[in-house]
Amino acid sequence: MRHRIEYGTTDDQYGAVAIAFRGHAVRNPHAVMRQPLTLAEHHASRLVSDPLRLLDCCLETDGAVALVVTSAERARDLRQRPAYVLAGAMAAGGHHVRLATFYDRERTADGAPRVAAQLWEMAGVRPADVDVAFFYDFFTPLVIMGLEDYGFAPRGEGGRFVEDGGLAWPDGRLVCNTNGGQLSEAFVHGFNNTAEAVRQIRGTSTAQVEGCELVFVAGGNTDPTGAVVLRR
Repeated sequence: MRHRIEYGTTDDQYGAVAIAFRGHAVRNPHAVMRQPLTLAEHHASRLVSDPLRLLDCCLETDGAVALVVTSAERARDLRQRPAYVLAGAMAAGGHHVRLATFYDRERTADGAPRVAAQLWEMAGVRPADVDVAFFYDFFTPLVIMGLEDYGFAPRGEGGRFVEDGGLAWPDGRLVCNTNGGQLSEAFVHGFNNTAEAVRQIRGTSTAQVEGCELVFVAGGNTDPTGAVVLRR
């Protein structure tokens, strides 16, 4: 709500996030939600907690995800193309899980912006170099805030960034959550987004970004949090 008051973020922009990720889920045979979604349907979904509607909220899902992590040397001999960890960072800000007061202070010194500063320096790349991004989409507005926290959009402009298919495969400004994310594939505490990031590096996603070489994956932009950059 504070973000809406300060920057004019709208229900239409929330809907743009939900619609883009549902469009990716429609292509994904493993997704829970595979019916296309319209802006009218988003707006008609029941209000859960102002300003969040049902279709702004992630699924609650029974599921499991597994990843194998090994050395680069061993990965060279594997049958599947490996996804290399280019950089990873974790940080905490001034709130440290006190979610009741999370938005009554400035965001710039909290976990996600601190992670961003470490991550991009460590990786030696910038947000503009990323081919696909994955945000912890437990609620649609947190994707918009994540775009700002990690430098993909200037502060206050995340809402405009997602408009007009800004996150949608194949031609969005920044294609995001190509599995459908937690909003439409499944809620497995974001680990399913990491698995899909590996598929993008391998070239096996159902919404594959052509020539994908760099993928960004964020944890929940709560406090503390973390993020990684994977490379081909």
